[in-house]
Amino acid sequence: MNTVSQQAQDVFVSTTMLLERKGREEGRMEGRKEFKEEIALSMLEEGVQDSLILKLTKLSREHLNHLKKRFSETRQ
Repeated sequence: MNTVSQQAQDVFVSTTMLLERKGREEGRMEGRKEFKEEIALSMLEEGVQDSLILKLTKLSREHLNHLKKRFSETRQ
């Protein structure tokens, strides 16, 4: 019985650690995405061409178009 409890505890600890790592990675990815969006919006404010924004931020054309729409709405 004690061995089963130890095995269950080990599985719980391993699973918890795995989920924590996954959560941290997802947080880093979200942070990178937000940073790229901020950079793209700053570049739009400065009148930088779309092609250069896409090249430097690695955002998709669709994502940039969404940001441009959001940018134009905030300027009105």
